[in-house]
Amino acid sequence: MRALIIGGGIAGICTALELIKNNIQCTLIDQGENVSTKIATGIINPIVFRRTTKSWRADDFFSYLELFYSEIEKASKHNFFHPIVIRRIFSSNQEREEWLKKEKQEKYSEFLTPISLEDDKFVGVDAPFGTARIKKAYWVDSELFINHCKSIISKKGVWINEVFNYLSYQPESRIYHGEKYDFVVFCEGFSVKNNPLFNHLKISSTKGQVLKILTDEINEDESLNRKCFVLPIGNKEFKIGSTYEWNAVDSYTTQEGKSQILENYSILGLGIPKVIAQYAGIRPTTFDRRPFLGEHHNHKANFVFNGLGTKGYMLAPLLAKELINYILKGDPLHTEVLLHRNS
Repeated sequence: MRALIIGGGIAGICTALELIKNNIQCTLIDQGENVSTKIATGIINPIVFRRTTKSWRADDFFSYLELFYSEIEKASKHNFFHPIVIRRIFSSNQEREEWLKKEKQEKYSEFLTPISLEDDKFVGVDAPFGTARIKKAYWVDSELFINHCKSIISKKGVWINEVFNYLSYQPESRIYHGEKYDFVVFCEGFSVKNNPLFNHLKISSTKGQVLKILTDEINEDESLNRKCFVLPIGNKEFKIGSTYEWNAVDSYTTQEGKSQILENYSILGLGIPKVIAQYAGIRPTTFDRRPFLGEHHNHKANFVFNGLGTKGYMLAPLLAKELINYILKGDPLHTEVLLHRNS
């Protein structure tokens, strides 16, 4: 059996790794201009802060991703999967009260640390309403992870750096440049707009900009979050962000983006940091914040895996497994990712 994957972002990589696990011959084509996965901060956070609720299917995703990343990290002999404490700085007393309600509930006990006196009196930043900590979160060093995965896929399959030519692809026979495949999975991110098979899906292009800063004013043991995230990456360097720029047409950094991030950062009362780099990427986002997975309604054995938004490093490992089990075994996909909801 032979499979073709289009796109080398987090969705395509996880799909390829899942195929390799199942001893499926895999070819991955990527245009080499990934504008989302590689610049992503890779934060894996189980909680949606606005209402202190669990992220969609958080328990399912966490139970799988910990094993997934740990196994790859061990095989690569590189450390790219890091546990991190995320400190939420409350913006109102209402937010604090909501956390206090949730921390007492058993279903949140795995993720929420009960607020302590130290949290309430936290002095590291401006926090008039106190703070709280998520005790189970991670961040993935995206560049290290992608480089290692690319090496795995290249050794056990084929990785081709080129732009996929839709005019050279025959979806009925699944023949591309004279090679026939049993099935094809399109994992193109926002570039799905160019795909004649799946450009009808309601996937938007959302630009996100991130800054890398240098400062000795912040504790490197925690990630901070209020209006922006502050992620320690070592050597007194941090990534801060991000912007949400809807209907983006390019992935260029802008002064406006930089100013917005620094304005949000200033709320923490940490002074003006030294900016040493700026990045931008385009996230594929959906109207209901759920990814799209499934088979084309007319062209059988042509599949799509897209719309991971800001949570790709949390969602992709398990969703890739579920998609491959759907393709190979006929296992049903989760109802909330099905393509028919696009209409």
